[in-house]
Amino acid sequence: MIKLKSFYILAFCLFIIGCTDKPKQGDSPAEDAKAKELFQGLWVSDDNGEPALLAKGDSVFYPDSACMPMQFWIYKDSLYLKGQNKNEYKIAKQSENVFVLINDNGDEVRLVKSKNKDLRASFSYQVYALNTFMHAQTDTVVRTSMGYFESKITVKTTSDRVIKSTYNENGIEVDNAYLDNVASLSISNQGKLVYMHDFRKHEFASLIDKKFLEKSILRKFEFNHTDEKALYFDAIIGIPDASTSYVIAIRITTDGNLSMKMR
Repeated sequence: MIKLKSFYILAFCLFIIGCTDKPKQGDSPAEDAKAKELFQGLWVSDDNGEPALLAKGDSVFYPDSACMPMQFWIYKDSLYLKGQNKNEYKIAKQSENVFVLINDNGDEVRLVKSKNKDLRASFSYQVYALNTFMHAQTDTVVRTSMGYFESKITVKTTSDRVIKSTYNENGIEVDNAYLDNVASLSISNQGKLVYMHDFRKHEFASLIDKKFLEKSILRKFEFNHTDEKALYFDAIIGIPDASTSYVIAIRITTDGNLSMKMR
């Protein structure tokens, strides 16, 4: 009887382990292995012969150093590309040397496989953010009731990456990389430091919607004006390479007290 119980316990444990080891549905996308193999290689535009994409392994690379590589898979009659978003493109035709898909505008994008090794140089790059190495510095001297004050502002890129989705010339959604900025502000009066701080976008979370803030960068930080008791600055938070932005009015008194509000 004890041996029989032990057998059932062992069988139950093996069953649980077996179930646990099985991948959950949705852990990895279903794909057509044969179609994926056909898609491997360098593809050029049938219109002008310019490099369009390179499919290697599970990834698609673009001939643009600002574009992030994307995961891809092919299932049934669709090409799936997954970066910040997941997009599905219907395949109109696929063969060993021809690949035709329908972009989001409903247009056919006709690609031809190329064996020109020189074209691979278009994909031999490290992804760089579009605003890498940004550095701006301004010095301003103003007069208040407490005398002359000097403000120094330095805006430079950080290592914090922000991804913005856009469309390339083939109407395919791609992810461009940008770097967030930090604004260093110092205010002094007759050589005596009154205020010093590094401003980052997350400090304005109480004034700006969280989802917008995640997609934005600290674009600018600049002096606006002064009055008898304070210096005023503008922090501009916005989507990279877009007109959408918020302006935060920052007030710093001559004794170093900070307040801010939406302009």
